[in-house]
Amino acid sequence: MTTRVRLMNEYTIDWPLWVDGPAGEGDLPVSERLAGDLKAWARTFNNHYDFQHGWDDSRLIEPYTREGQRLQHALQVELGPGYDVALDLWEVPGAGQSRV
Repeated sequence: MTTRVRLMNEYTIDWPLWVDGPAGEGDLPVSERLAGDLKAWARTFNNHYDFQHGWDDSRLIEPYTREGQRLQHALQVELGPGYDVALDLWEVPGAGQSRV
């Protein structure tokens, strides 16, 4: 059976992984390095995205999106074939959801 993992930021959430709801840090076999990168990506969202006004600097959108794509790929590689990693960029206009 394949476990579906969603990589997605949400307001005030520091760990951007979801498996049937928010996953806790340590729930999935993620290396310390990748865990640090995931938390840094979530911090960028929490520090620069406002629920009413969106991004405080539109120049952050492109690098933020690229980092999300990189993290999706890295997460899929680390987790392996028993997992299906989807990236949900609801906060990026026109991006939607993607799979590796």
